[in-house]
Amino acid sequence: MADLYPRPGDSTYGGADYGYGTDRPAQADIPAQPGNRRRNSGAAAGILAFLGLVLSKLSYIGLLLLKFKALWFTVISTGVTALIYAQLFGWAFGVGIVLLILIHESGHVVVARVMGMPVTLPVMIPFLGAFVSMKQPPRTAAHESVMAIGGPILGTIAAGLCYLGYLAMPDSSTGQLLRALAYFGFLINLFNLVPVTPLDGGRVLSLLSKWFNVAGLAVAAGLLLYEISAGNTVSPVLFLVLIFGAFSTFQRFRSTALNPAYYAVDAQTKLVIGLLYVGLLLALGLGMLSTSAVLKTG
Repeated sequence: MADLYPRPGDSTYGGADYGYGTDRPAQADIPAQPGNRRRNSGAAAGILAFLGLVLSKLSYIGLLLLKFKALWFTVISTGVTALIYAQLFGWAFGVGIVLLILIHESGHVVVARVMGMPVTLPVMIPFLGAFVSMKQPPRTAAHESVMAIGGPILGTIAAGLCYLGYLAMPDSSTGQLLRALAYFGFLINLFNLVPVTPLDGGRVLSLLSKWFNVAGLAVAAGLLLYEISAGNTVSPVLFLVLIFGAFSTFQRFRSTALNPAYYAVDAQTKLVIGLLYVGLLLALGLGMLSTSAVLKTG
């Protein structure tokens, strides 16, 4: 402390005895400054400090955005899709549709992460649904199948909960909303189980046989012809399913010959996946029948 506070009478201290035994303020030997200059310098310092704080916060936010850019793709695409659907179907039903689709896609993400497969977060595409990208190809057909069936399982549960919510309050406006959402949830998850590879069903049943993709193409073509003959507006999704389905089915047959080990799966795994698939078909079919009957009488 001796170096910090010179002793009284020390010539280097300028004769001011403020460090020891004095009641005078330590600033007493600072010359007085004009009042305006002090205020201006203080204001300038405050502005500079504020700007520095803002810049530091912005740089921090920028780093967070770069770090979690995948999350922001999900947030922005979800928000845009919700706005579009809200304009078409109303806020409640539009947002409900988006949530049901996100829950379905989250099933893929959860199962993939549990198996140690790196995947992206869901990205919404208005009128086409959503997708989850794999950062590396699955190691076996079993991994691909299990990841694919995770979406319909969680999506079916979500639609079922909507239906139970309707049954709990069938005469309320909330109940009517849940009834419509349940029907939509059963419909999209059932459609996703069509066994052609762009859809979940194709990835699931490729575990059992590549020929299921051929059957799935026939089903998709039949749906398209039915919509055309009935004079209904044909969804572009059906066209995309047929186009990508034809290409992916060709690739399935090709990859089976080139990499047979990929499709080498034990009988027990095939049995479990097959039973899950059939169980989902039955649950979704019954759900659709129940909600469609309610919609007709409602």
